[in-house]
Parts: sequence; structure tokens; C-alpha cells
Amino acid sequence: MKGGLIEGLSRRLFYIPAVVYLVIFAFVPLGISIYLSAPSSDFESYIRLFQLTDFTRVLYNTLVFSLGSAVFSVLIGMAFAILVDSRRRGKRAISLIAYLPYMIPFTASALIWATLFNPGYGPIDPIFKAIGLPQINWLGPSYQLLSLTIVGVWAAMPLAFLIILAGLTSVPKQVKEAASVDAMGTWDYYSTIALPLAKGAIITAFLMTMILAFGDFDLPFILSGAGGVPPVTMATLVVYSYAEMFYENLTSQGLATAMILALLVSIPGLLLVRVTLGGRSQGGREDLKDKGKSGIRFPSIKLPTFNIHPPHIPNIPNAPFRYTIYVVCGLLSIFILFPVYWMFLLAFRPQSLDYLLPPIIYPTKIITDVFVSTVFQAMPEIITTLAVAGAVTLLTILLAAPAAYTIARDGRRGLLGLMIYLFSIPSIAFVFGVFYMISRLHLLNTWLGLILTEPLFTIPFVIWTMSNFYNSLPKSFEEAALVDGYSRIRSFFQIVMPLARPGLVAAGMVAFIFAWHLLLFPLVLSQTPFSFTFPPVGSNTVTTFAIMFDPDSTGGTLSNNVWVQLADSGIILAIPVIILSLIAQGYLLRGLYSGGVKG
Repeated sequence: MKGGLIEGLSRRLFYIPAVVYLVIFAFVPLGISIYLSAPSSDFESYIRLFQLTDFTRVLYNTLVFSLGSAVFSVLIGMAFAILVDSRRRGKRAISLIAYLPYMIPFTASALIWATLFNPGYGPIDPIFKAIGLPQINWLGPSYQLLSLTIVGVWAAMPLAFLIILAGLTSVPKQVKEAASVDAMGTWDYYSTIALPLAKGAIITAFLMTMILAFGDFDLPFILSGAGGVPPVTMATLVVYSYAEMFYENLTSQGLATAMILALLVSIPGLLLVRVTLGGRSQGGREDLKDKGKSGIRFPSIKLPTFNIHPPHIPNIPNAPFRYTIYVVCGLLSIFILFPVYWMFLLAFRPQSLDYLLPPIIYPTKIITDVFVSTVFQAMPEIITTLAVAGAVTLLTILLAAPAAYTIARDGRRGLLGLMIYLFSIPSIAFVFGVFYMISRLHLLNTWLGLILTEPLFTIPFVIWTMSNFYNSLPKSFEEAALVDGYSRIRSFFQIVMPLARPGLVAAGMVAFIFAWHLLLFPLVLSQTPFSFTFPPVGSNTVTTFAIMFDPDSTGGTLSNNVWVQLADSGIILAIPVIILSLIAQGYLLRGLYSGGVKG
């Protein structure tokens, strides 16, 4: 009896710390936001929203941006995934091209695309004119939503690529060998075997990219001017809510907007829960036997089952299909690579070349003095971001790794479903409640304020991905350790953790990148740069530093080298992410593939 009680307590010790953290820093702020969104019993703030013509347009913008980003990022990601999966050589190089936009933080991406779209000195219009296409005012009222969606597709495509590639590589080896023996062509193999088997990965990619687009703050915020009230022709619900809460002093109305967005995202969020949990009962785990051990139960929600029956597609000869994939991915590679090339070009050329017509799109002279001065200027923000991201990574691994283990081994599907759903809720739904709590704790503009709050984004995602990784580990080592007298806790730390090192590296890298990317929370919780005092005061990050440079300026706002320093700050943002991605790419891919994203 006593041994069973101790065993039960030890099992709960694995996930209770993570749950307690999320209750304090996720559910309490969310509850505060819900309560303040309707201060009166007649829900006046919600009713007033639907009486505003601007709100209808912003809702339309959000749906178009989210659906457009998801659909086209999945199509482009699928093309690159097929190309990588079908080749024997060059897989790493092609994967690196497809993965490259993920290495560029959203803040830097938006800033660089703003210079590309600049109607006066950006390179896109002259390129269009040179090839006979009409010139477009990309950031004008008529095309702002299109421009935002293009950048959203560029930023979201790597995630779709990785998930779909994971699905294609999970096709059983014997199936591939049978297709080869039957001399099946490339088109026949992918259209009739690989893609249908990977439909779960494709659906997951679509839902995840759509969820992230719904909650994307950085891209619409920066492309609409990085401050103040955004133009209604480009605003999405996220930036509209932020402007109402922090610029227009319409707190209840802004929170109501955020709650409506959270309800809207709940649709793909719950579908993602269904798709993910629907394929996890296989694999030798006691999911069905232990489903009552979840500890946290969802209400019974009937969601649709995905049974996709594609229409008959005519046969395409092998060679034309391959050439088509090569051409399409070659053209898309230009779309992927040019913004990164433009960022480095701007960063290391004289500022006098930025405002010439037509723009110069090739290097003529390389300078480094502005980049070096920008690095020193941003040193307080760099130190803050490194310290905060490192601490967030450590806290995430400490809380998420044990929780993910108990989900994998004890079949706590309810807890896993809760993590996936929590991951889908946009950050704007938490930010005001978090701001309220941190201000009451007198932690505004401190490193601790960011360290305590940012893991609410990383912990659910890492629990989700690490539980997948633990499922791939054999149980025999743990069972042998328990027979030898090891406790469950000792077995986890001495046996499981070393075996899970690739997954931990991948999870730590993802957590660091998440924390490094964040803009909304530092924007709300920070006020000044780090003052080089202890305890640390001042918590501006590299993302808040980067948005100080106005991409529409021709000089004279913060310096006379606006575009140069904008590109420099983008490189500063990107360098740690690029280094981590290159070092840990193998670990990351193994961690993702172990997720069982199979059709």
C-alpha cells in the first residue's frame, strides 16, 4: 500500500511542476483577460466591436492572411519535401534552402521585406519593370494584405516543409522497396502512395501554420508601421487588439478582440488536438488501458474524422514531373533566398547606395564599420536576450522534459491535448493578464519578468514534441533499471535522460529560438535597455532594438544609416539562430521525425 502510494506520488511529481507553472502564468492571466474583457454583465465591449465597420474588415484581413499563409506555405513546403525525399544527393543543401527563412526571426523578416516593398527605393518594383510586369505599390491600401500574406508564406513555409518531410520519410521502407521493384514512377509513387500515407503530416502542417498565422504579431505590426494604430487595410485581430489595449486606452474592447481571436483559433486548435491524439494509440503503449490516468480531462467534444479521398489524377510521365519539380523549386528558391541576400547586401554596403534609382542589387563595396558600431550599440539588448533566452531554455527543459516523459509512458492523453490546445492560443490573449501580474509583482523592465513569463509559449510545445521523442525510446532499459532497484525518478535521470539527449538538444534549441524571436512580451514588459547593474534593470531585447529603425525612412530618425542599421540588426537577430540551427540540424530532424507524424 505504502509502495503504491509512493509510486503514485513519484509519477505525479513528473508533471505537477509544469502544470503549476502553467496555471500561474497561463491560466491566471487568461482568466484576468476574460474577466476584464466584459466588465459589465451586458457584454457591452463585445457588442460594440461588431458594430464597428473597422472590426469587420480586420476580421476579414485575419482570415485571408491566416488561410492564405497556411495554404501556400503547405504547397511550397510539399514541393520542397518531395524534392528532398526523392533525391539521393543534395538533400542537405536543398533542406537548408527550404529551412532558411526559419533561421531569420520574424522581426528581422518583416523589417527586410518592408525595405523590399519600399515604393521609392525597394528593388521589387524595378525588377518587375525589367521583366515587363506592372509596378505595384505593395504597401499601399490596395495591396497591403497581399504583401502581408506573401511575407507570411515566406516565414511559415519552413515549418510546413519539415513536418511534411517528416511524414514522407516515415513511409515504411518495405513500401518504398515494393514501389521500386514495380518500377513505379516518381509521380505515381507520390500521388498514390507517399502523399496519402503522409496526409496526417500534411493536415498537421496546415493546421499549425494557420494557428501560428492567426496569432502572428510581428509581421503585421512591423509592416503596418511598428507603432501606434495600424491601418485598417493591413491590421489583423492581433495588432488591432494590441493597439486598442496599449494605444487607444480601450482595454475592455481590446481584450474582447483578443478573446474573439482565441475562440476563432480554438477551431483549428481542437482539430490539431484531434489529429495528433488520433494517431497515438498505436506503438505498444498502454494508452487505452491508462486513459483514465490523464489527471486532466477534456469535455467530450465530437470533432470530425479526416478521411481524405483524393479525386482521380491522370498519370504524369516520370521525367516531366521531375523537371517540373526542379523548375518550381528553383524559382521558389529565388523567392526564399533573395530577402536574405538583400539583408546582407544592405548591411555591408555604403549607406549612400540605399537611395538610388534604380536600386543597385549587387555588391560594389563592402564596409563593416556600421555593423560593428550597431553591435556595440545593441550590446545591452544582446546581453539581455542571451541571458533571458538561456534562462527560459533551462526552465523549459527542467519543467517540460519530466512532464513529457510521464505523458509518453503513462498515456496521459488529456494532459497532452491540453498542451497542444494551450500552444494554439495566441499570445495576445495572455499579454494583458501577464502585464497586470508582472506590474503587481514590481517586475516590469526586469530580466526576471521576462524569464518567468516567456516559458508559457515554450513549455507546451516542448512537452508535445518531447513526448513524441520519448515514445521512440525502448522501454527495456527502464524496466531493467526498475528490476535492479532503481526508483522511477532515478531511472529517469540516469537512464532515460542520456538516451533522450538528441531530443533534449532539439527541444532546447527550439525553446531558445522561441525566446530569441519574441517581440510582443518584451514590447509590453520592457521599457529601457539593460543598465549594466545588478540586479539587472532594463530588459529591452534585440527584437525591440531592431524595430527602432524605421524601414520607410530615408535617414534622420535614429541615425543617418537607417537601412544599414536595420539590416545590421536583422543579422544580429539571425546569427544565433543560424548557428544553433546548423550545429543541431541533425538532432532537430531526428526529434521531429520521432514525432510519428505519419499518415
